[in-house]
Amino acid sequence: MSIHIIKADKIITGKDLTLMTRGAIQIEDGKITRIYNHASQIPSGEHITVTDLGDKTLIPGMIDCHNHLALDTRIEHHLVKMNDCECEQTIRALKTMNDDLHAGVTTARCLGDRFYIDVTCKKAQKEGRISGPKLVVSGIGMRASHGHGYVGMPFDGPEEFRRQARENILHGVDFLKVFMTKVINATSFIYHFMSPEELRAVVQEARSVGITTACHCSGGQGLDDCIDAGIDCLEHVYYISERQVEKVKNADRWVVYTPSYALNDDLLFKFSPKDKDGSLKEKEIICKCLEGAISGGLKFGIGTDGIHQGLAQEAIYISSLGASNQDVLAGITVNAAKLCHVDNVTGSITEGMAADLVALDGNPLEDLSALKRVEAVYQDGKKIN
Repeated sequence: MSIHIIKADKIITGKDLTLMTRGAIQIEDGKITRIYNHASQIPSGEHITVTDLGDKTLIPGMIDCHNHLALDTRIEHHLVKMNDCECEQTIRALKTMNDDLHAGVTTARCLGDRFYIDVTCKKAQKEGRISGPKLVVSGIGMRASHGHGYVGMPFDGPEEFRRQARENILHGVDFLKVFMTKVINATSFIYHFMSPEELRAVVQEARSVGITTACHCSGGQGLDDCIDAGIDCLEHVYYISERQVEKVKNADRWVVYTPSYALNDDLLFKFSPKDKDGSLKEKEIICKCLEGAISGGLKFGIGTDGIHQGLAQEAIYISSLGASNQDVLAGITVNAAKLCHVDNVTGSITEGMAADLVALDGNPLEDLSALKRVEAVYQDGKKIN
């Protein structure tokens, strides 16, 4: 068996993201088999190849905790295009997967794609037939017929939601996804579109087969209903209140932050139903709520929500809202892996883990903009060209 050793000036290792200088990692059969504290410890031999990354920083492969394969905000009328045929959406998904991988995302959590595109792509990627991140998938996102969710499909009543939950499970999903609220609300009352009974039906089906649940939820009564029903992860939480931060923390639930929809003006103005001034007001409100969630110590992951190749910028936004660089990096690596239930196979530079790695120009523990300067990507020990 051949051995590949990668040397780097800085390597961020372990579940606690410890910085190691002038070390190296050993890779065999796609896994990290040894970590050398100093390059002088590296063995030599005819079956050993060594790659020296010089002054670069090696981090775990990044994990996008909220992605949609066929939703691509980089293209015009991207929401309308969610009504495209299956072939068009699949073509788009193949491109976004390849783009994300080259940006350093070696694993992505998919929060719903029509036609079970995510499920199909997960299998094809695992078999080596397509290039892209390893996928954690939810299949068909479920929304109420009068509710939000351009990616989701409409259902009404507990039994319809239960039936679709079972259909998703039949297709082999990793978790179930529902939509409760809008994205940007811009009203004093936060609309919520699913009943507690509908939520509980989905949670019951997930728990019956040992998988988790996630809900697109900005805040308001819908957020309380999600917690009470047992939803495991709350996506976005743009309008989460101080009281709800405590409630989420006490319930030991996850949140996933997707801050561009508040901090990126191009997106905010597009999604808010109000004029530009109204959108800026929403931005101020949302930033305050997200700052409260971060200061409240909620366990979190970070996602792009279809802003492909944009995970680094999302991480920078979360830092600007008060999170430390180490916590932000954890939100796209070790903690992200926990959220995705893949922390036993990826998410950290640890012996026995998959060799999913990213080489950066710069140290993200000091400067998160280094996440944008990807020099090399390795997935299961193989360099992505």
